[in-house]
Amino acid sequence: MRGDAVARLRGKDFTARLRNCATAALLALLIACGGGAKKVPVAPPAEPQIDFTAIDSPSLQFLPRHEEAPGWRLEEDPIVVPGDRINTYLGPDGAHFTRYEMIDVTAGKYTSTKDPGFAIVEIFRFPDFVKAFGAYSMRKEAVRRFIPVQNEGYVSKFAVHVWRGPFYIRVTGGSQNAFESLTQLASFVAERMPAAPSKPAVFNFFPGDPRVPNSERYSADKGFGQTILGNSFQATFNVGGESLDGLIIPAANKQSGGKILDTYRALYIRNGKLLDPIPNLGEDNFTAEDKYLGRVVAFRIDRFVIAFNGYGDRQKLVDLAVATDARILGSIRKQLVIADKTIEPQQRTNTNQPPWARRP
Repeated sequence: MRGDAVARLRGKDFTARLRNCATAALLALLIACGGGAKKVPVAPPAEPQIDFTAIDSPSLQFLPRHEEAPGWRLEEDPIVVPGDRINTYLGPDGAHFTRYEMIDVTAGKYTSTKDPGFAIVEIFRFPDFVKAFGAYSMRKEAVRRFIPVQNEGYVSKFAVHVWRGPFYIRVTGGSQNAFESLTQLASFVAERMPAAPSKPAVFNFFPGDPRVPNSERYSADKGFGQTILGNSFQATFNVGGESLDGLIIPAANKQSGGKILDTYRALYIRNGKLLDPIPNLGEDNFTAEDKYLGRVVAFRIDRFVIAFNGYGDRQKLVDLAVATDARILGSIRKQLVIADKTIEPQQRTNTNQPPWARRP
């Protein structure tokens, strides 16, 4: 009996060992087949190749062909890159143009007929001249000098930039007397395009005398470094040798303008301190200061939000704000006078308008 029992126990041990071996073998097989390993990510299919030379754009009519531009010859067929493929052409810099709803960019490569120089002409096309101005203007920090071209142009360290109507022209390259020859090429292209009637009309609300010439900018994303102040028309002012910045946001309506002003005020409440408001400035205003954000005078009138920022004397900011307030009021009242001529006499007695909007 003892021998039979031992045999049965050994049989059970062998069966267990066999079962364990089978399990281990099955696990090894699953691992070898990928069942226990991380799945290797499969690369997405490559985007279809696009022949950018086959795409059409209105900008092509402005790009000089053959040797139309004096001193330059078009070397190869120009390309047109649609706005939704701008990152394939410009890389990370494409995000800047996307903010301004760029439609497409047309580019041509040129060689100089006078020396070994070369140039690349890029024409960025936008839905309207305001967005084109914005994309052009936000690169002005690199200005070395402005050039006499309509609507506006400047030379930076590596390129010539021109804003012309709904187009932004950028010319890069190198040759003898590089910037002179590149400027001539950029001007030749610009003169073939329709010009904008003027800079965006919002800038007319700013005082003209202390404003730095050609400092106007339009930013779709930020103002004074704050995203809440995006979609703003900006300018720099020189008041008694002190550099100050101002902006105007044409909000969608009064309610939106009020929210923008409240959010901006809360920023100073959290980080700095509020100062006394300015009597009779706009419909709502605040003044504040912060070590890093600087001093500010901000106000709202109708749907417009206006702010002036600097690090010196607050009174200079106040003076700019008051002057801007008066210019906006004058513009609104002028529009009301024009509208007033078209309404019935009995409607003119309506006194529900805010004081600033009533006829003087």
